[in-house]
Amino acid sequence: MDIPLLAAAVLVGSVSLSALFVPLSRILARRWGAVDHPGDRKIHAVPMPRLGGLAVFAAFAGTVTAGYVLVPVLGELPGMQERFGQSLALLQAAGRVQGKLVALMAGSTLAFAIGLVDDLVGIRFPAAAKAAGQVAAAAVLIAADVRVSFLPYEWMNVVVTAVWLVGMTNAFNLLDNMDGLCAGVAFVASSVLLINAWSLGEYFIALLLMAFIGSLLGFLLFNFHPASVFLGDCGSLFIGFVMGSLTLLERYISRASSTLFPVLMPVLVLAIPIVDTATVVFIRVKERRPIYVGDSRHLSHRLLSLGFTQRATVLFMYLATFCLGLGAASLSDATVGQSLLILTQSGGFVALMLILMFFERRRHPRSASVTVAGGISKAAGR
Repeated sequence: MDIPLLAAAVLVGSVSLSALFVPLSRILARRWGAVDHPGDRKIHAVPMPRLGGLAVFAAFAGTVTAGYVLVPVLGELPGMQERFGQSLALLQAAGRVQGKLVALMAGSTLAFAIGLVDDLVGIRFPAAAKAAGQVAAAAVLIAADVRVSFLPYEWMNVVVTAVWLVGMTNAFNLLDNMDGLCAGVAFVASSVLLINAWSLGEYFIALLLMAFIGSLLGFLLFNFHPASVFLGDCGSLFIGFVMGSLTLLERYISRASSTLFPVLMPVLVLAIPIVDTATVVFIRVKERRPIYVGDSRHLSHRLLSLGFTQRATVLFMYLATFCLGLGAASLSDATVGQSLLILTQSGGFVALMLILMFFERRRHPRSASVTVAGGISKAAGR
């Protein structure tokens, strides 16, 4: 099969584009004043350009657009049909989903534009306008019939889809609080979704995921600690929207599926940003603070307070995403019993995350004298 070669070409192309666009994004960020300055709740010590999302967006959009535009041209070249007939047939079939593909690109572009305005305008950009733009981006996708379909009534499917898209967009926006965290978690989650798409023969979705993964990887070369550029809201909102959209486009139920449990796969794959967002919102509501005002109460900040380094914290979040996602990838052909075991395991993993979030250290170590055999006394403390 020549499809793996096509997938590799898409990955290399998107990585290269992203890496090439990052230096340009830094120049534009400094020229336009989109610089993130150190502050009380921030962990970086020097001003950082925050338009790295330009590189991720440009690489993904450029790769997808180039593939769509060049397919008819490549098909006419001598020898291409003989050597790459399967790949060309796959790409030419994109015309059947043209409406959904255009909606994905239009909605993600709108999400990116909203974040870009926020990066350039700052606190002068109203939170209500930002939220309205995210709803509009979700509406673009829903209008193209990209939505969940497991609920009995259509209005329920529309509402759940809108909540999912807006929720994912904001979840990755909130997750962008440490070098390499937001883009890296998206990279790991997308890789798990790629495994599922490839195993189910969803090669077109797999190619979209390859383009997205490559765009993230090229950016991570500059964003992993110590970072030289930040995503900015333009990048985190774009990543969140694309992640939410790709989970809706992908298929999870195979012929071997005996239940509807596989529809929970995206929730488990993206459990880390979901749990992080839910706990942060809970804390802010409980403390009667606006949920859109940032703080240092995220899981990543909690791990730092427990003694993790920035790199260790981010790698821990990567590993947690991978473990939860890899378990979820087995849902597509699992029996009822196996599905319940996977969900129980995932629930236990999430419970561990919550313990880390809310468990408080003892301020004073306990100490006690323990007399052991032979009359030897030892001090025990923790």
